[in-house]
Amino acid sequence: MVPRTLLIVDDGQEPGLPAGPSFAGCAIVTTGPDEAVGALRRHQPPVVVLPLPPTDDRGAAALDTLNALLEEAPSIKVIVPARAAQRRLAIRAVARGAFDLCTLPIDSGELERAVERAFHRADLEQEVRQLATGDTPPTLRVVRDEAERRALVDAMARSRGNLSAAARLLAVSRPTLYSLLRQHGMKVE
Repeated sequence: MVPRTLLIVDDGQEPGLPAGPSFAGCAIVTTGPDEAVGALRRHQPPVVVLPLPPTDDRGAAALDTLNALLEEAPSIKVIVPARAAQRRLAIRAVARGAFDLCTLPIDSGELERAVERAFHRADLEQEVRQLATGDTPPTLRVVRDEAERRALVDAMARSRGNLSAAARLLAVSRPTLYSLLRQHGMKVE
């Protein structure tokens, strides 16, 4: 599971975000656009909220911030709240890699759902990366050897160390049992 850290990039001039949204179990880090990449490096949040400012000139700066964030951490999920009048700018943000788009003004419930979706997606992507790197399934030989060893240990415990009884439980001859015990490095006393 990814850490529940949310980075909110706030220039202090966008009144459309709800005041003090509550994200259960989530550490919230707020920063300005100029410090966004530094905060991303320090806190490594999987989800970022980057509201688009109401003017086009500041909107271009917000897109530059989006590009910088995604360059630094391509797997982060950036949620872009934007006003309906900023449709073209919002489409450009999605085209550049924003994860989700919300319309401003936004109620805290909608923003919380968007953030939860982003965390869920980040969790799934992390699981996929873990499965793809190094978590290869064991070979048939490894599985067979483990099962054989467990069966030997179980039979020896049930028979209280009696080799003839253990061989009968495993449906093998005593010489085969001796061979299996030696093969698995188990000593007979």
